[in-house]
Amino acid sequence: MIWVVGYRLDGRDRQWVRALPPSAEAPVRTMLLEELEELYADRAELSWLRQATAAEREVFLAGGQPFCPVTAPVASPTPPAPAA
Repeated sequence: MIWVVGYRLDGRDRQWVRALPPSAEAPVRTMLLEELEELYADRAELSWLRQATAAEREVFLAGGQPFCPVTAPVASPTPPAPAA
């Protein structure tokens, strides 16, 4: 399962795209909180978590970046609407 993870590092919005074994959201959230703590201690906080859209999965599986700095604040964890 591919997840899009929004978090803040040193006050800046960041985003990961992560492929993880199929699981419910709660265990994934717990694992990511532990990973952020291990990597960044109190410098990072998990903002949101959602499953990747079909388009995001395609980009990731085609070799897209698993770690994506976000240059603008993330307004919502909702995926963008499909193009008409």
